[in-house]
Amino acid sequence: MKITAPTPDTLAAAQRGDLAALDRLLATLQPGIFNLALRVLGQRDDAADATQEILLKIVTHLGGFRGEAAFTTWIWRVAHNHLLSARTAAAEAPHLSLDALAEKLNAGLEASDRLIHAQGGPRALTPQDKLEARQVALGCTQSMLMALDREDRLVYVLDTVFDLPSAMAAEVVGVTPAAYRQRLSRSRARLAAFTGKRCGLVSEAAACRCERQLPVLRQLRQQEQRPALPVQVEGHQAEREFDAFVRVSDAAALFRAHPEAAAPAAMLAAIRAVLTQEGFLQRGLPQ
Repeated sequence: MKITAPTPDTLAAAQRGDLAALDRLLATLQPGIFNLALRVLGQRDDAADATQEILLKIVTHLGGFRGEAAFTTWIWRVAHNHLLSARTAAAEAPHLSLDALAEKLNAGLEASDRLIHAQGGPRALTPQDKLEARQVALGCTQSMLMALDREDRLVYVLDTVFDLPSAMAAEVVGVTPAAYRQRLSRSRARLAAFTGKRCGLVSEAAACRCERQLPVLRQLRQQEQRPALPVQVEGHQAEREFDAFVRVSDAAALFRAHPEAAAPAAMLAAIRAVLTQEGFLQRGLPQ
């Protein structure tokens, strides 16, 4: 996953306030920024709000970009600085930790095993099972990320998901390369230790498997009267998507296996409306 740099002509035209160039620039930047925000904040609505605010900051400060650093480095820095303090609809739980997540997973396994035993034992996985197990994997790995503090989370995501070179990432974060490597090493070690001990997608010796959590999760869904997850893919596609997680080899591969999420379609129109309302498109971008 990357943030793609615009062409020099598009950037220059956007800095002059050309509407078509601004649209192209925003469309180029939006997917990467939204996916960064989603991995850092954990909820689509929060990520959409943060993405819109980041893109507005980029546009309204675009005239001041002088090229002292690469444009993508500047973009990453704007996004990083905003996400460090971005507010979320629900406060991030300070008590959420990897130890607490491990206890929750163990409790889920025990409850699911009782349900499986009561139902006569395990059965072959269906496409619905595989689809739901994949959703469990997505949710669980995001919970692992959320157990890191936001600064460490950003460092880990920039490296592991977006593959930023360490020198660029250190510049984005605003620390020395040595300090950046130290933070990254700390985050890597915590997540590698957790997945190696707990996650069956990474370690054959680990007890937890996404499909083993399904019985208790379905029971909870029924108790809360939530609808079942609809099957939106055919069986062979569910198999491929499930296998993308089953075949990972380490913690980093587990987090990279997340699919790219699509940003809300109406976001760019909303940004244009804000810029129009504030008069930026009429008077040009500030220098």
